[in-house]
Amino acid sequence: MNFLVDAILLYCLIAFVLNLFYFRWISQAGSQGQDDKISVLIPVRNEEKKLARCLDSLLNQSYRNLEIIVMDDHSDDASWKILSEYQAAGKLRAFRSTALPDGWSGKNWACHQLSLHATGSWLAFVDADTVHAEDSIQRAYEEAVARGASMVSYLPDLVTVSVAEKVVIPVLYLAFYVFFPLAFLRGFKDRNAALAIGTFILMRRDVYDRVGGHGALRDEIVEDMHLARLVKAEGQGVELLDGTGRLFTRFYSSAAEIWQGFSKNTFGAFGYTIAPAVATLTACYFVLLNPFVRFALSPAWDLSNPFFTQILLILFIRLALAVRTRHSILSVIFHPVMVCFALGFAFNSIWKIARGSPVAWKGRAYKITR
Repeated sequence: MNFLVDAILLYCLIAFVLNLFYFRWISQAGSQGQDDKISVLIPVRNEEKKLARCLDSLLNQSYRNLEIIVMDDHSDDASWKILSEYQAAGKLRAFRSTALPDGWSGKNWACHQLSLHATGSWLAFVDADTVHAEDSIQRAYEEAVARGASMVSYLPDLVTVSVAEKVVIPVLYLAFYVFFPLAFLRGFKDRNAALAIGTFILMRRDVYDRVGGHGALRDEIVEDMHLARLVKAEGQGVELLDGTGRLFTRFYSSAAEIWQGFSKNTFGAFGYTIAPAVATLTACYFVLLNPFVRFALSPAWDLSNPFFTQILLILFIRLALAVRTRHSILSVIFHPVMVCFALGFAFNSIWKIARGSPVAWKGRAYKITR
């Protein structure tokens, strides 16, 4: 078992190094011009505290051939008032969503309606709780052209404030930087070899229409991953970009929100298939947590102790990742806590969805029937 754990940790280290090269920018700033019109499409539901910062950052983009269209998804806060003010100033177009049809999730219905108003040859689906550097859209577009990709998304720069966020949220960086050798996934034709994060997705309009758009995702909760898989299945390139310093978002603000949010998403990332989900989580326990458990039961601060050397390698990878992504050192110090919490919400996601319990999000409840 120790040999297998050592081998997996070595794989993780190699994947991390390879991904450092993968996340390098291929394009040169300003190299691809501004030929294509990009429609920036923003679904909004109860985002009064974050909406203005998002809109202001998008209105300040260096890429000028943009249109900004916003869809209010039945917000019951001041979101529509804010949108009305921006629209009155001629800064964007804003619409109110029609009634949510049966079988649709709120976000997917809003995005579908937004696509009907869009006139650009590229569509940028952007969450309303994001903040963008002024070259965010330009660099994403240039990188998509340089890589020959029909769809790109950013791994965002995750803003963490509370202790719970600082400890747990970096699990996302761990998953994308360490578990997946992204350059190799690019060459796989299997649709499951595609990754995306829905905070920011830029894609060609013709490809979006070809795969059925959000109409093909109408009841998907993890719509970003499923959209990426549809694009990959069409034989089109899907790329994940480094959003450090370019796309900022704060996913959750408390331990309870983290638990609820990831319980909603995690099982869906595995395509709601129990076997690979349980197998992956079991492997995560033995590789990322078991060495700490075994060391605690039999502490020996000696390199001849395999659990001690495994812990050193885990913490080295975690520290290097923290430096690269600029996330809190607390997540490294409390690594076992992060893994326990992550395994907890992951198994909770499987348990709740597999037994038919509804998934609650933004004031709505969705029952996943797969």
